Amino acid sequence: MTKRRTTRLLAAAIAAGTLGLLVSMADAEERPTPAPPGPAEAPRSDAAAPSDRDSAPQIPDPVLVDQNGERHRFYTDLVKGKLVLMNSIFTSCPGTCPAQTAIFAQVQQLLADRPGMNVQMLSVSLDPVTDTPERLKEFADRFHAKPGWLFLTGPKQDVTEVLQAMDIYSADPADHTPMAAIGHEPAGLWMKVINLNAPADIAARVERVKALGDERLAK
Repeated sequence: MTKRRTTRLLAAAIAAGTLGLLVSMADAEERPTPAPPGPAEAPRSDAAAPSDRDSAPQIPDPVLVDQNGERHRFYTDLVKGKLVLMNSIFTSCPGTCPAQTAIFAQVQQLLADRPGMNVQMLSVSLDPVTDTPERLKEFADRFHAKPGWLFLTGPKQDVTEVLQAMDIYSADPADHTPMAAIGHEPAGLWMKVINLNAPADIAARVERVKALGDERLAK
């Protein structure tokens, strides 16, 4: 999708008050994508109905570096066993990245006020060559990111592998679509949401994924 087309779609959705309808989030909310038996399944963008035949690329496990210079295995340390909210940004973004990050900051505050909502938030750079940990630290501080929200960079090949697996990659960072992935890794449930939706809406979808995932694990 070109930047001009993305802008037109977002503008039209905002004018109509239907931003959330640009993707089938109503269906996705009721039918999150399950992972088949086995570890580490990535989110699918089609929000298909659950099926034992579903398969998705495994979530990769390269070492990435956060805004504090600390190293993490992506799957082992940051995703496995967790409730995850993740997007892709870059610090020199001239478009929606500041808005997406401001929305994530509000979502983090909303979820912090809700009991039992221990969410691992991840923002992965689409421009890891430029986005050093120092640049990411400055960017994170600008939006008052709190503990539990990591800004990640690393070797370009590793970052690309992660973003492609999570279906939030763009070969041209300036043309990326503002999407976020929400996942309940233990239950293998994933969905996507537009990262320009109202913070309360995104927080509610995180809660919905948690409830559905917990329900599945309890069966």
